[in-house]
Amino acid sequence: MNSKAKPSLRIEKSRRPISEIAQELRRLKASPLRIDDEKELPKPSVSDRPVKRLEQLEPVRLTRHRITQLLVRPAFEQAVTSCFVRVNVNGQGEQPEYRIAEIVGVEELGLGYFVDGIPTNITLRLRYNSVPMLHELNDISNMAFSLPEFQLWCDYCVNQGISPPTNSVIARKKIELYNALQSEAKALALIKQTCTLNMRPAHRGGILERHGATYPWRLQRPREATLSTPKPPSNQDVELNLESESD
Repeated sequence: MNSKAKPSLRIEKSRRPISEIAQELRRLKASPLRIDDEKELPKPSVSDRPVKRLEQLEPVRLTRHRITQLLVRPAFEQAVTSCFVRVNVNGQGEQPEYRIAEIVGVEELGLGYFVDGIPTNITLRLRYNSVPMLHELNDISNMAFSLPEFQLWCDYCVNQGISPPTNSVIARKKIELYNALQSEAKALALIKQTCTLNMRPAHRGGILERHGATYPWRLQRPREATLSTPKPPSNQDVELNLESESD
């Protein structure tokens, strides 16, 4: 039985042109690398980005004067919460040291005190350390934030894992502060008349503390005593002395 040889089948591989391969490589190089399992996250808008500059935090900065204006108006706690203040973290008799702190709550004391002539017992719970601290309103400064204080606050947020407020949050808080300041305020005379708090006696301190921890008078050194030799008496002086003695 004669076996006929089967013709060998030759499969020719189709080759892509070099121009097409180069065009696809350029397209892949221009497109970013992606992983199929991960979903593409939407980019945050400009209004939702956290603050990174000092001037972005200024709209929600409260001075002691502004806090006293909100103190005599309703919804004080809601208005000041999430705002920022410049607070002195050292006690009396120490060199003042200021920090940027966030107001996270409001509490009341058993004894009242005066802040800019207004009787109150309100304290602020401030977050500038790992544990929020209570501070009276007199510890709040009227001065603006400094750049070193802002940089220290940014480092604190990174170390504690706290997200800074976004631009949209600051914009909403700015509107809330404006509406709170437009509400009707209580008269200072009425507040003093209806005050039933046991007021804490005022701390007078020493004379230097009452004058801002500086000596109130200009120091004057005593004049140096000049050593001078006595002059010998003249003949005229001797004669006058003798006449006075004889008289």
